[in-house]
Amino acid sequence: MREKIKKIAWVLKKIFIIFLGLIIIFLLGTTIWNKVVCMKEDKALRQVGTNVNVNGKDIRVSVTGKGKKTIVLLSGMGTTSPIIDFKPLADKLSDHYQVVTLDYAGYGLSDDSSDRRTSQAVVEEIRGTLRKLEIKPPYILMPHSVSGIYSLQYMNTYPKEIEAMIGIDCAVPNQAKYEGDFYVSDGLYYLARFMDATGLKRLSCLSGDAYLKDMEASGSYSEEDMRNVSALYNRKSVSKAQLSESRLFQENCKMLYDKKYPDNIPVLFILSRDSCKVFSKELAQKGFNATWEGLHKEVISNPEIQKIVYLEGAHYLHWKQSKAIAEKADDFIQGK
Repeated sequence: MREKIKKIAWVLKKIFIIFLGLIIIFLLGTTIWNKVVCMKEDKALRQVGTNVNVNGKDIRVSVTGKGKKTIVLLSGMGTTSPIIDFKPLADKLSDHYQVVTLDYAGYGLSDDSSDRRTSQAVVEEIRGTLRKLEIKPPYILMPHSVSGIYSLQYMNTYPKEIEAMIGIDCAVPNQAKYEGDFYVSDGLYYLARFMDATGLKRLSCLSGDAYLKDMEASGSYSEEDMRNVSALYNRKSVSKAQLSESRLFQENCKMLYDKKYPDNIPVLFILSRDSCKVFSKELAQKGFNATWEGLHKEVISNPEIQKIVYLEGAHYLHWKQSKAIAEKADDFIQGK
């Protein structure tokens, strides 16, 4: 009996070793394949924006248009490539304005950063980038999503440098009173980085990914744009900077709880109809009366120059509504 058990154990051990060996060979193969594909993709990605060194980190930026006023496009949390993401909108705004789009540290083609991503740290990064580009204030900030928090921080810290703000379904501090953390655990972070390095992330996206499919379905991006954004999406799930940003979201909001926009700075909120419905429904299910529109009304200090308008569509409004956003922005800036 003992001999039979030993034989079974030996067979199982051998099967395990073979299975483990096959996994190692498979991962080695996908890692090499991923590296080769990345090297090919790098040639095309070099054409996306240019580098500006800010505090020892290379920040990738795109500057288009030659208007007298400067619009600074600021992305939402986790956006794969802000420069590509905002490209349709930047192209339309560039007809009348100088448009700056930057990939935050850890985003797109910028260097990663292990520094704490407090709102003030992000503000200094934006400000440092604009200074390195030798673009003088005042600026018109155009934040999407979480960058609404950073824009409010910028306006409260350096109000004389901001001419106006136009938010694209942007975040406001008090929403954190009703939402949970956007917390990414260490385990998920290291798993994601492992999948990135071994090519498993790229392999899992071969059949398509919802984020990329929705972006492509908008009809706003060229085949080259989609190849480039897919290349970045497939190789970087989450960066150190994004990890810190997710963990500090609540803290960054709390620092600005109940803050209003300076009453001398024009503000236009372009809100997504879908977000208004989804956010209100989710909070109602939790027993709250707050609404997406109501939270934005709370931060308005001067209704004469601070407005709310609406567009049909989901949170990434600029994917399908870049023309409408550019028109509303132009009317607002021109005081129409």
